[in-house]
Amino acid sequence: MLDKKNFRYSAAIEALMEKHTTEGSDSMWSVWRDRQINRNSNGGNYSFVLGRNDDKDSLVYLNFETAFEGQARHAPYTLITGMTGSGKSSFIRNLILDIAITNRPDLAAIKVFDPNGGWAFESLKGLHRLRVETNIETAKSYLDSIVKSIEAHEKLFETLGVKSLEECNKVLGLKKRLLRTFVIIDEIAVWLIDDDFKEKLLNALKAISTKGWSTGYHLILATQWPDPRVLPEEVKQYFGNRISLKLPTAEMSEYALGIKGAESLTELGHMLMVLAGEAQPIHCWVPWLSDEDAERMVTAIRVAEDR
Repeated sequence: MLDKKNFRYSAAIEALMEKHTTEGSDSMWSVWRDRQINRNSNGGNYSFVLGRNDDKDSLVYLNFETAFEGQARHAPYTLITGMTGSGKSSFIRNLILDIAITNRPDLAAIKVFDPNGGWAFESLKGLHRLRVETNIETAKSYLDSIVKSIEAHEKLFETLGVKSLEECNKVLGLKKRLLRTFVIIDEIAVWLIDDDFKEKLLNALKAISTKGWSTGYHLILATQWPDPRVLPEEVKQYFGNRISLKLPTAEMSEYALGIKGAESLTELGHMLMVLAGEAQPIHCWVPWLSDEDAERMVTAIRVAEDR
């Protein structure tokens, strides 16, 4: 039985989860059944389940707000790498669904930038709080808006006498709350060919890094080719969370993660992670979820949001 205290409960989500109760430990349905929620005082959850550890006996979380389930609080920036066919797109899709299923629309928005037309996110089409953009000029404009938004947030915090987004929202009330936004930029190497985009990305990274969690923005970059020629060190250095699926060479693994090992990942969905605050690298498995089941979950989430 689905724990109603865990998920943003709706009959549609419960019915869909219970339909898959027999799914094995490799399934995202099994992971969702076993996961816990790190709910804060505003009702938000910012600890997202990534999969099962190497032994498949415990879950691994990405903790943006606080330490949780024996894992540390992690950094506000995340870099995801993995060659074509490694399971990177499935991993990002699962992460987006976990954000949506554990948070109301006024607690978490998701913005995706994909230069390849957004086809990797087709199964998520219709998710209210998700926007997929494919135009580089739109992407550059949005990065500019992040910097301006953070400046406006700082002025508002000073006026209200608060220090964080959560404190601000308690003062503003439900109808005026500021959104926490997860910005996912896929195939970042393609975008970085444009020098103007690179400059605007660095400006956004600098703006977020000065305030961290309090800004309300989290950047997640993804690339299949972590190489200094296409992912400059000045960009990569911001990312305290490094997650990699299989990579072609040990050199790429060392550049992406700071350690070798991603070149030795032999199976689809096997990940090696170096997360801020953790004493050791973590091996993890991406849970399986079909495109059809992802679409069914999107429908269930929409029912919950429309109630």
